[in-house]
Amino acid sequence: MNARMQTRNIVIAKRRTTVRLEEAVWDALDEICLKEEISRHDLCTKIDQQRGRANRAQAVRSTVINYFRLLAGSGKTANLIPQALQGISKQTF
Repeated sequence: MNARMQTRNIVIAKRRTTVRLEEAVWDALDEICLKEEISRHDLCTKIDQQRGRANRAQAVRSTVINYFRLLAGSGKTANLIPQALQGISKQTF
């Protein structure tokens, strides 16, 4: 796993912003987007809407981890984003 940080531009709710994440997290986010047939911008908008007090990077990391934990435990291959988003606004960072 590559821990090198990368800053990328994303559009959240029609506003451009930057997010700094590890390369592996960006790769995992892109994999989720492929599986779920959603753009990175749309997924980040959904995450942002649920993040509560967590910062964006923390919310993205949490969603990626939740998604792959659900994928590993459920055997499902799609439509896991709503479950992965649950609880990120309640987590304390």
